[in-house]
Amino acid sequence: MPTRPLPHDPYANAVMAALNAEGLLNAANSWTAYDSDDGEVMMMETVINLDEDRARAAGYDHGVTLLWNHTRGGWEYGPAQYDGHLQYVAELITGAPVAEPSDLVRAARILLDPNANLAALPITGTTRPPAPTLPPLLQAVLDEGEVEEEMARDLSAYA
Repeated sequence: MPTRPLPHDPYANAVMAALNAEGLLNAANSWTAYDSDDGEVMMMETVINLDEDRARAAGYDHGVTLLWNHTRGGWEYGPAQYDGHLQYVAELITGAPVAEPSDLVRAARILLDPNANLAALPITGTTRPPAPTLPPLLQAVLDEGEVEEEMARDLSAYA
């Protein structure tokens, strides 16, 4: 995780804590960022690598990665290749751009189960009620026009 707080860190931290509690997280290779994608749009991003041993046991020789950014509207996943790039990216959770951490645990369990049918993905996610007020970092990105109000409110549930 970065040393400076990012607007979506509380949410990313909640997701990573839930995955870690279940032994599903490769914390050393998971991170958040808030950067420009091409010099025009600021993007909140979370990249979570799942436990390498469990990923290999499930048939992902080079691991599996969960991806979130607020501009794509939700969670995706992709199996890694030997060079670290993803073979493909597919939808992981629908219906909830800021899905509950327990939804991520449920989806990760499907990915890491060697006997699971990936046709069970994507799963339908749920969201928490927003906080009564936006925390300062989310208010700032909303004021700057970098995030839509609904996304800021959804993220506020984790502030």
